[in-house]
Amino acid sequence: MTEHFIGHKRARLEAGPNRFFLACAILALSIAFLMSAALAGTTAFRKEWQFASDART
Repeated sequence: MTEHFIGHKRARLEAGPNRFFLACAILALSIAFLMSAALAGTTAFRKEWQFASDART
């Protein structure tokens, strides 16, 4: 009976870093996606602002 619990604990410990790595990878990918989306948004906004200032002159 105790052997079962020890084996279960070992399996959970081995699965722990794996899940942690997966969470870190997902977090890094989502941050990269948000940064690229923000960069694309600011670039489009800057172009629009440049176009508006050119039209004013």
